[in-house]
Amino acid sequence: MIDISMLKQPRTFRRRGSLYVAVLGSTMVITVIGISALMLARIERVSAEGTADLSTARFYAQSAIEMGQHKIRQDSNWRTTYTSGAWESNRTIGSGKYTLEGIDPVDGNLSNSASDSLLLRGTGFEGQSRYKLQVTMVAKSNALTCLQVAMHAGSNLTFNSATVACNQTISANNTVSGSSNNIAANVEAVSAITAQTITGTKTPGITPRTMPDTSAFSYYTTNGTTIPYSSILKVSGVVTMEKKLLSPADNPYGMVMNPNGIYVINCAGGNLRIRNCRIAGTLVILSPGTFSIENSVLFEPAVANYPSLLVNGNATLNYTNTALSESSLAYNFNPASTPYQGDHNSTMLDTYPSVINGLVYVSGAVTTQSTVTINGVLVVGTTLTSQNNLNLSYLSTFYTNPPPGFGGAPEMVVSPGTWKQLVD
Repeated sequence: MIDISMLKQPRTFRRRGSLYVAVLGSTMVITVIGISALMLARIERVSAEGTADLSTARFYAQSAIEMGQHKIRQDSNWRTTYTSGAWESNRTIGSGKYTLEGIDPVDGNLSNSASDSLLLRGTGFEGQSRYKLQVTMVAKSNALTCLQVAMHAGSNLTFNSATVACNQTISANNTVSGSSNNIAANVEAVSAITAQTITGTKTPGITPRTMPDTSAFSYYTTNGTTIPYSSILKVSGVVTMEKKLLSPADNPYGMVMNPNGIYVINCAGGNLRIRNCRIAGTLVILSPGTFSIENSVLFEPAVANYPSLLVNGNATLNYTNTALSESSLAYNFNPASTPYQGDHNSTMLDTYPSVINGLVYVSGAVTTQSTVTINGVLVVGTTLTSQNNLNLSYLSTFYTNPPPGFGGAPEMVVSPGTWKQLVD
């Protein structure tokens, strides 16, 4: 006889096997879901860490640039202290590092021009992240404000029967006055403007312009070559520099040349006259009794932004616009040692404009009694009195890149809108 319970047993085993498979499958699904969640959490954690590292790297890059700005502020000679390129490499900061670069984008030479712009680049490193940032710094002039105009007097400008032609502005820290004059220029003064016939703008009440002090001569007397006052011959009883060429390569008063063309004459109260000369340099006149420039002359600095003439005292400018003529004077003003505008020869057939090109500073008073032409800037310590034609053409060179004694090194400031991330 067949036992019915025994016939049903295999079906029970089958149901138990199916349940085991189901449980096992569910466990695997749960395990996969758990592992996926762990992997996702790990990815999110790594992503968060990467984002944090990139943010930190960016902060380090900005810190590098701020360090570069600090170096510039602390070192007035930074253009010679550092070269165009890496200033600091892999410098530790926090838990990362930074690299700082200072680049001259003009010519790759930081030291040859105080007006060149500067690219500061900072690269920050944190973990696997790297961030590179750049900003452009530009030179802001720190020059004396008297160099902003074609002519400026520390006290008064007075024009009597004078004609002034100027392509820019003349100004005074006190008054501008005159009669029977014709001024074709913009005129500014701290006090009143009473000069007649002004065809430009008139602006009284300006802020006094800053002027040189006694230290303006220091650099030039220290770095200049002395021409003994006693070595200059007298003409008609007056010590007169006449028919001479003075330059870095030519010094008719001695064997010592000055590489920058700076020559110093200490008159010690004696009188001095300069006429019919070419000065290719910076002439410094100290303590003259009377000092005058007459006839025909050509002044121009040997160093582009240096003054042409510095006078510690009073000066009379009486040279004319008659050309400086080699044939008339029997003198060669452009030998091979000192070409003129790139040209030189051994003949005596050339002529040159009678003009002072560059910056002229006279610490005392200036008087003009003839047609005087200055291309550059004329700065007068006290008063200027003009009784003839005065032709002025302004050059901004001396304000944008002031010479020693006329302002400090340009301040480097951030050029607006130049912050940017670099990707390379």
